[in-house]
Amino acid sequence: MAAFPDPLRILDLAQTRAASVIASIRDEQLDLATPCDEWSVRDVINKLVASTLLFASFGRREAGDPNLDLIHPKDLIGTDPLGTFSQAATLCRKAWREIGALDGMATSTIGEAKARSVLNARIFDTTVLSWDISSACGLPCLIDEEHATYVLRVAQALVPAVRSHNKERYKDPVEINEDASTLTQLIAVTGRNPFWKPEGT
Repeated sequence: MAAFPDPLRILDLAQTRAASVIASIRDEQLDLATPCDEWSVRDVINKLVASTLLFASFGRREAGDPNLDLIHPKDLIGTDPLGTFSQAATLCRKAWREIGALDGMATSTIGEAKARSVLNARIFDTTVLSWDISSACGLPCLIDEEHATYVLRVAQALVPAVRSHNKERYKDPVEINEDASTLTQLIAVTGRNPFWKPEGT
């Protein structure tokens, strides 16, 4: 059996791919609807930035800024979505690569958990939110099979746990065919429609 991939490498992949998607967005696309009900592309990027900063704090074993609202994200990106996310991603990467960051327990949005599980939650969130953005803007999502397989495994444990704490975070899973792709399975676990398309397409 192949070894489970290094989570730090998958974090780098997820953040790099998210940045590539954000870099491809035009200003006029920030107001587009996304697979997240009632959230625009701007809202999703703001949530991505907020959660990236929050999980950087978790990596440092800090509680995190209470103003980083993941349910009703505030505007953090201003006129520089890519620069704002890239700065947050750098802080997150640095925090989780510190010696001992993956050891023991760490804070998470649903309480104390194993540090590696908290990092996996970061990878999951970055991956799914970048899919939301790419779907809304008609861009390639850049999530390959290795990446999707890793995050699906995380999602199958994480999403039910988060949903049990706050039903606002995720809808019930979407039913799909058994032979659906790994990425389709991943998105369906989150309660999103994996076949979502912007209106008029």
